[in-house]
Amino acid sequence: MASMGAVGVDFNPDPIIRRLRGSGGLVNRLLQQILQAEGLPKHGVKAELQDRIAERLRAYAQQRNAQRYVRLTRMIENPREIPAPGLPPPPMNGYINHVLPPVGPPPPYSALPQPYSFQSNMGNSMSSSPNNVRGSGYNFEFKDSPFFQLKEQIGVTRVCDAMQQHRHTVSIEIKVANHPILSRVANDPTLKVMVFCSGEAHGRQDIAFPHQSEIKVNGGEIRANLRGLKGKPGSTRPADITSALRLKLANYANTVDMTYALTSKAGGGSPQKFYLVVYIVQSVPVSDLVSKLEGGKRITKDRVIQEMVSKARDTDIVATSTVLSLKCPLSTLRIDLPCRSMSCRHNQCFDATSYMQLQEQGPTWLCPICNFSAPFDTLAVDEYVRDILKNTSKSTDQVTIEPQGSWKSYERPKEPSTNGRSSLSFADDDDDDDDLVEIVQGGQPRLDTPAYRTPSSIPMPNSREPSAASSVPVRVASGKRPVSAVIDLTSSGDEDDEPISRAPKRQQTNGYGPAIPNYRG
Repeated sequence: MASMGAVGVDFNPDPIIRRLRGSGGLVNRLLQQILQAEGLPKHGVKAELQDRIAERLRAYAQQRNAQRYVRLTRMIENPREIPAPGLPPPPMNGYINHVLPPVGPPPPYSALPQPYSFQSNMGNSMSSSPNNVRGSGYNFEFKDSPFFQLKEQIGVTRVCDAMQQHRHTVSIEIKVANHPILSRVANDPTLKVMVFCSGEAHGRQDIAFPHQSEIKVNGGEIRANLRGLKGKPGSTRPADITSALRLKLANYANTVDMTYALTSKAGGGSPQKFYLVVYIVQSVPVSDLVSKLEGGKRITKDRVIQEMVSKARDTDIVATSTVLSLKCPLSTLRIDLPCRSMSCRHNQCFDATSYMQLQEQGPTWLCPICNFSAPFDTLAVDEYVRDILKNTSKSTDQVTIEPQGSWKSYERPKEPSTNGRSSLSFADDDDDDDDLVEIVQGGQPRLDTPAYRTPSSIPMPNSREPSAASSVPVRVASGKRPVSAVIDLTSSGDEDDEPISRAPKRQQTNGYGPAIPNYRG
């Protein structure tokens, strides 16, 4: 039901936002003009521009600011209402955070709407905190995460001014006496004290720290990844400082320092401000999230089979059997709880525990199979694959799926028989090379390299020494034809008509062993 203001304004922003994001909406140039009129950043792709306008419209609706809400609505519905570029943004007297008393006009866009996700947990404590009043009333709304729930802000919000070259440090002081909830942290392992940072001062934000930054608590450095994954906005996790705080002394002043530099936007934009804040959060372990998934949404077996049959009936597609892997693409182990996003069109699943552990380290929320968005609230258990896992042995890692939805154990194709011969044999079947081992008198084998015949059946010599007539050739890998005579081609042409005879033995005269044969290079 729409909510009407005192002057008959419909404060339901959803229809306007749908029109803003619908096909045939405003082009980027008009979106940037609206953002400029509202005093908001104009950089980013079209979806980001639309998100900023939508968040501002929701903020006006929440504040019941009829003048600003109607003005922004008109600019969205009729681009002619957009003021000409270059005009200053309108005054913000109507957009004041409820936490602060309206003492004079605040700086443009310095106050933010209270975040709905944790407003009920911090309402009274935040409004009565003197630190909050001195901190200009900044209350950020970070995007929801299944791994923690924001409980209460600790200390003031610090603005990190833009720094292109020099380093700068901002500090937040934390005392247990000012925040009684801190006394529960030592006894409740799920309560954590974490440092958050945002690169924007409006709407729902990803966690983002300056490119070069480090955090120290009471002089000790906190080792945390403050950059996240390269090129993946939203993959940065808040910095956990719980173990570095001294919470046993109620009046002890814990100091949280962040030293930073290079606050230019990614891609070489103009310098930007950042906003540092500390929260107490309730952490949620991966095991609890997996249990929640197990008892949550389902992709039924009948639905999966129906989709397979529908594809098989498509005349434009030749339906054939497919191989379905029962291993998780992340851990390469057999899947325990098969999951995939409701929007995924493939039957391959991933293991719920492996996926959640990966997102806990760096939240990208992308399907590891199709690389499409797969946030936590869209994950569901695939009952078709789960049924296969229940009815196969632990050693089975693949099954064959028929077009009609039936399945059977996957049988690997048989490899062609090698007839006992090694696949690494140098002899080719077409060449029928025969390995010869000559046994000389005295029972000692000759240490010559085996001779191989060329395709033209001409044997190749092994050394300059002539073959012995009394040698007995022994066939090792014989298969088909008798062994041809081995003829030494290294002798001169005048000796071709002479019978093959054994060369006389050389006499050993130097005491250093037999003479080393001279091989022709």
